[in-house]
Amino acid sequence: MPSLDEVISTVETYRNDMVDALTELLRVPAIGPENGGEGEFERARFVRELAERCGFEDIEMYDALDERVRLRLRPNVVARKKGQTDQTVWIVSHMDTVTPGNLDAWTYPPFSPKVVDGKLYGLGAEDNGQALIGSLFAAKALNELGLVPERGIGLAMVSDEETGNTKGIKFLIDNNVFHKNDFIYVPDFGVSDGSVIEVAEKHILWLKVKVMGKQTHASTPGRGINAMKVGSQMIDFLADQLNGKFGALETSFLPPTCTFEPTKRLQTVGNVNTVPGEDTFWIDSRILPQYNPDDVLETARGVARIFEERSGARISVDVEQINRSGPPSSTESIALMTLASAIKKIKGVDAAPRGIGGGTCANLFRLAGYDAYVWQTVDEMAHSVNEYCRVDNLVEDAKVYATVLGSLCLSMG
Repeated sequence: MPSLDEVISTVETYRNDMVDALTELLRVPAIGPENGGEGEFERARFVRELAERCGFEDIEMYDALDERVRLRLRPNVVARKKGQTDQTVWIVSHMDTVTPGNLDAWTYPPFSPKVVDGKLYGLGAEDNGQALIGSLFAAKALNELGLVPERGIGLAMVSDEETGNTKGIKFLIDNNVFHKNDFIYVPDFGVSDGSVIEVAEKHILWLKVKVMGKQTHASTPGRGINAMKVGSQMIDFLADQLNGKFGALETSFLPPTCTFEPTKRLQTVGNVNTVPGEDTFWIDSRILPQYNPDDVLETARGVARIFEERSGARISVDVEQINRSGPPSSTESIALMTLASAIKKIKGVDAAPRGIGGGTCANLFRLAGYDAYVWQTVDEMAHSVNEYCRVDNLVEDAKVYATVLGSLCLSMG
């Protein structure tokens, strides 16, 4: 049997192939229907073909029904190499992306990937193309050995991660793709030096606030109720109340506090000289697991009642989305120790388990009773104009996961 160092050297020989594969992937849009896209169908075809080229013979398409997209399908690509036992080591990545936003703001067009100074620019390069391509080529290095692994090797490349996971990882969990004794890695969060392994996530609560005032001419504001003014005053007051009531410091999380951020706001009126009668805005809340999101909702509704009494406006506070956090993954498992050891071997970094405010597929696993571990090396360019991934990160992360697979599936030392 080849040594682990030989497998790592093999991954290095794939460098140009990995860049070419990620470039091809990013040329194919994969935006969900919630954001005006046609979904992941075309990208999934490319991913399946690439999985075959990376040595997988057992490839299944798990297609979730979605009437909003062409062919009504949201595909999930599951590639396996069966082992001698029923355990599988999984690496889970996602195919979909957010929208590019203002195209004029991009120096390098989002669907025309380009390598500049060691960075591969393109929409979805870091989130989550780097992980998808890296995991395929990490597995390729093991598959090409022609050996039957002790534990199986599994890659799940899913749809719908950016807009709810219903057609993606939730669909796969509901279809019993995974088993409770499997090892699960989700490379969908990281820091620039690779020093953080994510083992827990905050609750996510999106609140939609609608202020109903009374529209009037801007020259006679006393005849109306300016919904935008009421809403703007409420935003600051609400943030202060939430930060004060839910203000614990938990140093095991990044950042170590709850966060309550106003984000999206609808246009009020189309002209300057009208006092708006409606104002609608959203609050993105990331809540430490020790708190109950229902208490945050009730606090926001209490603030709304205060502003109704002050202003005469009617104010509703509704839940746009809620994702409750699952229990943290074990920090004493073989899965975590193997990953930490691989990071140390490849990058020379002592990676520590931490919690985060972002949401990944890992939380869905934790809610279903699985341990899942999130790690990759990124510059945190996700959802940014001129998103990129560093080519070195792409290759080095593939080496880390090849080391993990070699250790857990072929007992390479």
